[in-house]
Amino acid sequence: MIGFESQKEHLLGIVFVTFEDTGPAVPYNDTPLTDEQTLTLAVEGMTIVGLDEGSSGKTMEEKKKQMFDTMDDKKSFGPLPVPGEPSLRAVAITFDVEAEASTDDRILEYGRKCILFLLFKEDYTREILDAYGLIKPYFSVIVRDITSEKDLTFANLQDLSKKMGMLFSGKLPRIFTLLEDGQPKELIGKKIPAGDVFLVADKNKSTLSILFYHPDPTVWRRRQIYKSASELNSSVFRNKLKVISVTEIAEMSKILDRLNVSIEKIH
Repeated sequence: MIGFESQKEHLLGIVFVTFEDTGPAVPYNDTPLTDEQTLTLAVEGMTIVGLDEGSSGKTMEEKKKQMFDTMDDKKSFGPLPVPGEPSLRAVAITFDVEAEASTDDRILEYGRKCILFLLFKEDYTREILDAYGLIKPYFSVIVRDITSEKDLTFANLQDLSKKMGMLFSGKLPRIFTLLEDGQPKELIGKKIPAGDVFLVADKNKSTLSILFYHPDPTVWRRRQIYKSASELNSSVFRNKLKVISVTEIAEMSKILDRLNVSIEKIH
């Protein structure tokens, strides 16, 4: 167990597992679990992954040819029980890294399997399920520089744990756009596609800001936007945020600059 003094508000920490030639190994753990518990979790996790994936998947050469980051090779599982801890649960995310040295031809071809276990208290399960659709996309963004075994350093895994903790601490604003049918779609990353409206949920400021990026939506669209914002505030944020409208370009720019977010230009 390492670094547990940096316990997160909701996320207790991570257990990072790799599938070595000799079996599952735990190179990083900043949770209260013992070595025996993490190894048991690793074995159970690898079993679940193996049963789900079978022999499918792209080779590392095929993945390298992809021009853009995708989430195709990342899968999430859970919440899962935690060995010996009935009050805890875990969400698992899997991905592959390039193997630099292996005696297993399949690992050389398809990559070394990694699993990130996010540990949290059982009474936080509802909030985890509400954010389930965000976990994998967010993880895909922050893990994009970890592509090879050489990237699995203590510093990188520590940084990974810190960034995942920020997601569940409420420190990270969440940005949504609304589809034509009014359904919210969460946006991930520092550069987001242009749209007629953005909903910015900032727990630090207790606000859900409606940014009218399109200056003059129709009356029907405006009503749809307000309704969707209200439903989002109720279903995801338990009506804890104050819904405000922002129409001034300068104010919208100030909010986006503070979040270090830019909007793609329409070509």
